[in-house]
Amino acid sequence: MKLQTRLINEEVRRELVDEGRAAYLLGLPQEQLREISEMSGLGHLEGTASALRMVFTYEELHKLCQIIVGPSS
Repeated sequence: MKLQTRLINEEVRRELVDEGRAAYLLGLPQEQLREISEMSGLGHLEGTASALRMVFTYEELHKLCQIIVGPSS
């Protein structure tokens, strides 16, 4: 049972991208990503009270990319 729980937790972790990696993938400084994230409501905090970090799903990254690039013609 412990192994199954660990595998599920690892699978969920792979589906989330932390703020540093998201900024790198989007080609933005972390500060700018934070601003866009706050304005759009995309991303969420995860972790303990002493170690919170901003994470994004791949769907949220896709939406952020669309916001950054703008409407396609």
